Amino acid sequence: MTIAIAIKINNGLVLATDSAAVIGEVEENQTRVHHTYYTADKLFNLKKGEPIGCLTWGDGSINGVSISTLTKDFREKIKDIETIDVEDIAEKFSDFFEDNLEKNPEKVDVGFLIAGYSNNNGHNPEMYLIEIEKGVLSNRRPLPTTDDFSISWFGGEDYLSRFIFGIDPNIVPLLIQNKIVDDSTANKIVECCKKNLPIPLGTPEMPIQDAIDLARFLVSIAENTSMFLPGPQLVGGPIDIAVITKHEGFKWIRRKHYYTQELNINE
Repeated sequence: MTIAIAIKINNGLVLATDSAAVIGEVEENQTRVHHTYYTADKLFNLKKGEPIGCLTWGDGSINGVSISTLTKDFREKIKDIETIDVEDIAEKFSDFFEDNLEKNPEKVDVGFLIAGYSNNNGHNPEMYLIEIEKGVLSNRRPLPTTDDFSISWFGGEDYLSRFIFGIDPNIVPLLIQNKIVDDSTANKIVECCKKNLPIPLGTPEMPIQDAIDLARFLVSIAENTSMFLPGPQLVGGPIDIAVITKHEGFKWIRRKHYYTQELNINE
């Protein structure tokens, strides 16, 4: 499991994620965890020096090649692009993974968020959601960025849904299965709660540093919740954070390394 966060404010975007990677298998709709690692990479700059990044969650590899390596393969593929168009890069990104899966089919479930600023789109950032289910592209769509302030999260969604909206996403099937309300009414209840009960955690005007602190806080909620639940901890490890702004581009705020930077300055 993963928690991946994207916060939009007037000054830019903040992306954050944990570092947990679960090794296991699914048996009779139940995940059997063999081991959990806490140093996986899930946040990437898609073009160095440019205001565009990527978050990922779900399966960590395709046919033995890590999502991290594949994402860097894609970064190499677009290195000569001179004009940043977030929508175009998101389309190329999903096509890249589709082509990979067509050549090497595997029933993976993985999601991506491509986020950043296009060179010709003024001061408005863009975010595109890409989801692959059972090895097939199931979703590629823009996320609304018209709101001046927004928080989007992926992966361990129920933790933050409970915290922010006061409601678990699983309440809809629960209400229907127990014949409390019908399908339509259950969904209306959830939408009503999301509209009227969210905790007002931020404002469009909040400074970048405060948005960074908020992103770190939200990841820590998921991490600490997972820590105390029965079974293995599925969210954890170092928190990676990056900021994307129109003029400063993609900037790392917190980033883990498996090597010592001082020993690799000239490499």
